Amino acid sequence: MTSHHQVFDSLQAAEADRYQQLMADERFKGNPLLPELQQLHEQYRALAQKTERMLKEKSQLETQLSNMNRSLNLATRIDPMTGLGNRRAMMEMLEQEFSRASRHQRAISVIIADLDTFKRVNDAHGFNTGDDVLVEVARVLRGCIRNEDFCGRWGGEEFMFLLPETDLEGALAVANKIRESVAMTEFVINKPGIRLTISLGVCSHQNGQNIFDAVTGADQALHKAKMGGGN
Repeated sequence: MTSHHQVFDSLQAAEADRYQQLMADERFKGNPLLPELQQLHEQYRALAQKTERMLKEKSQLETQLSNMNRSLNLATRIDPMTGLGNRRAMMEMLEQEFSRASRHQRAISVIIADLDTFKRVNDAHGFNTGDDVLVEVARVLRGCIRNEDFCGRWGGEEFMFLLPETDLEGALAVANKIRESVAMTEFVINKPGIRLTISLGVCSHQNGQNIFDAVTGADQALHKAKMGGGN
């Protein structure tokens, strides 16, 4: 596809060639209009160069604007503290992946996780330390899932996992891995390090079930886990 720059360059080259032919034409030697023509041509060439610079600047600005729009779009879907997807991003992924799973009759599971008694961390060490711990927790959680899985911050100290191509048995295995990984990690924000446990609720997609049913199912399972003592 021909760009505006290519069309402009072609027209400018054609005009320059025509002018050179005109200046070289013996019939016009000594014509009193030639100096004026030459002056007009120089003005045109200066204007053409300015126009070319402006076109290049316009292209650069368009590229910068496109990059900024992408960055802004990404920023609205990332939790700034943990770097995980935020609630908006997870809702979009839920709709997309559940639609695909339903269309192709594929397994998909949701996990909602909540750190147990996290308020004690904030009360004992302060909110800044609590935030640092959440960042470390996010790192541990990312290490528990596959590249094709999704992990996001659902809110506060709550996290959500979306596991495509994963049935209930597989999701339970992932949930147990997450639980064990958090329990075994010493979050060395202070000395001695902070120990945490996490509770999780799992729901696997059933035929006819929508995403809200799945999220509700996982949330209800999480509530049962918390009521049972956590971890």
